[in-house]
Amino acid sequence: MSNRAISIPKAVRYAEWVILVVLFLIILFIISLPIDAPTDYPQPLIPHNFVFGSLSICALLSFVFPINRPLWQRRVYIFIEILLILPCYLMGWDLNILLFLYIAKSCFLLNRPLDAIVTATVSCLTAVFLYISNFIYRFEAMRHYWMSHADKLLTLERMIPQTLVPSLGIYFISCVFVIMFCYLAIAEQKSRKKAEKLTQEVEALASKLERHRIARDIHDSLGHTLTTLDVQLELANTLAKRQPENALQALDTCKQLSSQCLVEVRRAVRTMRFATFNLNEALQTLVEQVRKNRSLDICMEIKLPNLPLQTAQQLYCITKEGLTNIQKHADASKVTLRGETKFNNIVLEIVDNGKGFNPDSPQAGFGLKGMQERVDVLAGEMIIKSGNTKGTCIQVLIPFLKISRE
Repeated sequence: MSNRAISIPKAVRYAEWVILVVLFLIILFIISLPIDAPTDYPQPLIPHNFVFGSLSICALLSFVFPINRPLWQRRVYIFIEILLILPCYLMGWDLNILLFLYIAKSCFLLNRPLDAIVTATVSCLTAVFLYISNFIYRFEAMRHYWMSHADKLLTLERMIPQTLVPSLGIYFISCVFVIMFCYLAIAEQKSRKKAEKLTQEVEALASKLERHRIARDIHDSLGHTLTTLDVQLELANTLAKRQPENALQALDTCKQLSSQCLVEVRRAVRTMRFATFNLNEALQTLVEQVRKNRSLDICMEIKLPNLPLQTAQQLYCITKEGLTNIQKHADASKVTLRGETKFNNIVLEIVDNGKGFNPDSPQAGFGLKGMQERVDVLAGEMIIKSGNTKGTCIQVLIPFLKISRE
């Protein structure tokens, strides 16, 4: 069996074609049997030859499977197919197998199970009523006909073909049903295994991305602080004997840096443990820490709304990286930090009056690559305006409408 799974519409269509062909051949064979007394043979309420018209229209409809159409069109489709079959019971033909197929199609096409149950109940009751009506209508005539021609009708030459051919046809159709059902079950099982495998791959990828995110957060939040702490400790060790006063000042700076590391660790743990993260408060705390470490005049204008956890976390890390770069490289005395919602965007601006740099220079790293990666995660845009002795303005734009849907 091929590994390529067959779709439900194709499976139903193939089964319907097989049933229609077999029924057409059975009916054609029965009609072609000779009738000894055609003049007094009881005719049904509707001439039985009309069944070929119903089967032909059903064959044309089988090329359509409106599974993606509006619900009312699917209901009309099922109604037309069943309506084509029901009159065949007044012609004396038992087409239950085809009626059952259309009821099965209603299970795929109708959204609610109640619709399929109502369709099956009404269809079966109507078919039984029509079949009994035709039986009652022809009963006396058929009884008289069989009694008059019993010696000719009840012979092996006539009974064997009339019994064998329909039985073989029904058996063949039943086999098709069983095979198609088993094939669909196997295909569904393969699809489920494939879905489980994809789920495992997605979980592995998510775990890998989470590890990378944690590594980046550790680098951005603790890396710079620990580097500065190491430099201050080395400086304190050097000045311990020659300039004890300066060494104590360096140790005091180390104490502040270690406290800042603890705050960053607690913030990271709190962010992973809880689903909420107040970005405005976190930025206020960050600015206060920077003011303690460096003599920077920081003007803070933050009016950000409540944001999803990942968005708030990424914006916090972007801001921290920007302020760290200013402390290390800009030689600035004044920094302005703005955050607001403007034109369906979250706008974050970090402006300083430092020495500036050339953004197009290959050496213009300064952690900008990490900031750009975080902006890309949020499907945003980062604009850098800077020049020598002109200060720097970093503007981050994040689509707010996309955030609000997350």
